[in-house]
Amino acid sequence: MCDRAPDSNGTDKLLIDMVELARLTSIGVRTLRRMDASRDIPGRVVVRRCVRFQTEIICEWVRLGLPGRDEWSALQKRSVKR
Repeated sequence: MCDRAPDSNGTDKLLIDMVELARLTSIGVRTLRRMDASRDIPGRVVVRRCVRFQTEIICEWVRLGLPGRDEWSALQKRSVKR
């Protein structure tokens, strides 16, 4: 499923929007918006006024079981020390 999300042209995307994130994770857009509002989704990038998410980071987040913000930060700090 992950490394990158294939788009309709068959190419890989580095950034995805909320609707595509919902499709990839099977989590509803409303739930994802609430999670984003509390900053529980990593890899968030704002381009002008559009919110996008970095596909590689989202894939890792999903592999680790969708940890919350604090747990994600702790996991990232541990992986940097290695």
